[in-house]
Amino acid sequence: MPVTMQEVLAQLDRDEPNYAQAAKLGPGALPHLTQIVEADDPLRAAKAAYLATLIPDPQAVEVVRKAASHRDPQVRVAAAHGLRNAGPGVAAAGELVETLLADRDTGVRKAAIGTAGHLKRPELRKRVEAMSRDDPAEFLRTAAAETVRRLDAR
Repeated sequence: MPVTMQEVLAQLDRDEPNYAQAAKLGPGALPHLTQIVEADDPLRAAKAAYLATLIPDPQAVEVVRKAASHRDPQVRVAAAHGLRNAGPGVAAAGELVETLLADRDTGVRKAAIGTAGHLKRPELRKRVEAMSRDDPAEFLRTAAAETVRRLDAR
């Protein structure tokens, strides 16, 4: 049975969505999540981006890709946080986190640093290490250095 936009919105429009329950909508929700990310409602778009990361389908990456380039930083933060849900087989996750590590917004970069530490991918470690020296924001240099230390301790 096809998933409707109304079903997707019923899950996302809660103050605190139950993302595990919403993810049960499955891949049929992805076209609607794409529309929500592309619409002009950053709060809904952020929730849609995060939800997409919980749906194990190759098309979910495209929703997150759109969110990672959204004009509103709260949507990009949601994409960065959500990418923690990417399994090891999601090759695009590293590429998207790398993009978000270079974002102009400090909040997005901070979320991406945390995700890079969680994913433990070598290419991301190198980027985070560079941020520990070069990021213009001191608190992000500190966060990046702490993430590198945690990765090296494992």
